[in-house]
Amino acid sequence: MQEILDESLLLATDRINLQHIKVQKNYPDSPLEIEADKSKLIIAFTNLVINAIEAMETDKGELDVSISALPNAYSVSIRDNGKGIPDENLSKLFEPFFTSKKNGLGLGLAACYSIIESHRRTIQVESKVNKGSNFIVNFNR
Repeated sequence: MQEILDESLLLATDRINLQHIKVQKNYPDSPLEIEADKSKLIIAFTNLVINAIEAMETDKGELDVSISALPNAYSVSIRDNGKGIPDENLSKLFEPFFTSKKNGLGLGLAACYSIIESHRRTIQVESKVNKGSNFIVNFNR
């Protein structure tokens, strides 16, 4: 898990540096192993990280990426302090071609959702307008 998230963050390094985003990682000390298609999960988590970066203001962004080992699952949290998502958009978030971005295609979160679902995992979103969002992906152990 840690390696997958580190590679996703690495792919977004240019954007993180360009917007002067502070990144906080909170991982367990020992490696957490899952059965998965590593390259596809990297795509999914990279999409989540990029969306978080794009939601935050330059020089004010804080990205928190954490992994928790729960009794029956591993939980990955990607939290930002960006503009948040209005309640009316939450139910449409993972639909193909839905976007609130000016030049967005609405495919990033749809692809992310598809990858997570294909691994029989779950993804949920918590968001408050002007406070930020938290995308949580749970992996059964």
